[in-house]
Amino acid sequence: MIVGRCSRLVLVLGMLFAGASSAAPALGAQTHEHVDTTIVIRANGSSLEFSPARISLKQGTHVRLRFINEGTLPHNVVIARSDDDIDALAMGAMQAGGDYVPLDQKDKMIAWTKLASPGQTVDVTFVVPPAGEYTYVCLFSGHAAMMLGTLRSLQ
Repeated sequence: MIVGRCSRLVLVLGMLFAGASSAAPALGAQTHEHVDTTIVIRANGSSLEFSPARISLKQGTHVRLRFINEGTLPHNVVIARSDDDIDALAMGAMQAGGDYVPLDQKDKMIAWTKLASPGQTVDVTFVVPPAGEYTYVCLFSGHAAMMLGTLRSLQ
């Protein structure tokens, strides 16, 4: 009987580890059982701007951020914990390449999407942080100085 239970446990663990890569959440996703609301941010044309450039949400809200890249350049969306971290994140993103998200600086980010090519849509889920203002930024090379928006977290 114990051998049978151990075999089933090994089988279940093997299935979990084997499927880990395909079942893993998207880059930047913080897995949540439910989503209270979905917000949509877009990039349009060749301008280095987010639309909308300002979003207000109640702290603690479980959010799906859907980024729709209708622009002509690749972009991502990274919500920084502090404006003081944006320069370091931008430098790290240039070194990281790929999705232009410096994963070695996760502690400086609330949430992030993978890089969206023109015409692509990417999602990330997160919980709105404590009351305050947080900057969201595109970390693709050269975009961080202009492609900024504000997430205002309300009590």
